[in-house]
Amino acid sequence: MMGGVYPGFLEKGDKVCIISPSGKVSSDFLSGMEKRLRTWELEVSLGTYADAAYRRFAGTDKQRLADLQQALDNPDIKAIFCSRGGYGCIHLLDKINWSAFSCQPKWLIGYSDITVFHSAITNQGIVSVHAPMARHFTETGEDDSSLLFLKNLLFGKQVSYTLPAHPLNRTGKTKGRMTGGNLSVLSGLRGTETDIIPQGAILFIEDIGEQPYHIERMLYNFKLGGILQHLSGLIIGQFSGCKEDPQMPKPLYETISALISAYTYPVCFNFPVGHVTENYPLLCGAACCLEITSHGTSLSFPVNLATVG
Repeated sequence: MMGGVYPGFLEKGDKVCIISPSGKVSSDFLSGMEKRLRTWELEVSLGTYADAAYRRFAGTDKQRLADLQQALDNPDIKAIFCSRGGYGCIHLLDKINWSAFSCQPKWLIGYSDITVFHSAITNQGIVSVHAPMARHFTETGEDDSSLLFLKNLLFGKQVSYTLPAHPLNRTGKTKGRMTGGNLSVLSGLRGTETDIIPQGAILFIEDIGEQPYHIERMLYNFKLGGILQHLSGLIIGQFSGCKEDPQMPKPLYETISALISAYTYPVCFNFPVGHVTENYPLLCGAACCLEITSHGTSLSFPVNLATVG
């Protein structure tokens, strides 16, 4: 089972940075994230333009790129926490210089529009973390399971998830490289150098505010484009704000189940990942083990299989 290179795990006192490479974010959420990370005994700094605003974005393209590039290039920064998603990462993708990052990988954490960066990093053979961002850090309590899982992952503790069975699950046991994220963002990357590399991958998807037929159309693109047939497993996450369409023949999950019925790999439905409070961190690019039985689902990222950079 081949997976990507893990950045060095965090230790107390490490320097980390919060940046806003996409949509503009409330300063309250930035300060809340900073405060929470300090309880992890990390030394936290904010990007110069982390609380900037330009129309719907956290600053101009030039400003957002400057913060991201500085964080990627600074050898003292061990992890980059993105404050929110929204829209805007795609503006930066072809302007990023990854050379310093590739030589000295560091953690990049976020989800939603941050899927753009996860895909780019996965395709470089490096592991990153699809995980909660500033609002979640600010509004949840100290016992929040998603953030406890995230802290454990970043500090090098093995994490595994055990979930109840779902009637649409397809049973089986598989291993592969984790890839995926926001379905709309992944669809926007199709046909580019940052497209999904499906061979042997375990793909996870989630989305927010999309019509069910939009979701089906995107998945048909994945099917007709050869993505789905080459996977070793599939994880269906949460589709928040995606109101069921009575004009569709089936509910959304059943629509997805029918679309992938020709494939034989294990499939997990209703995984806690996406624009929800229970948003479990997933290691993009990492080797993982997925087992689905009639009793439930288990997913693990064995640390002893990691190649640490």
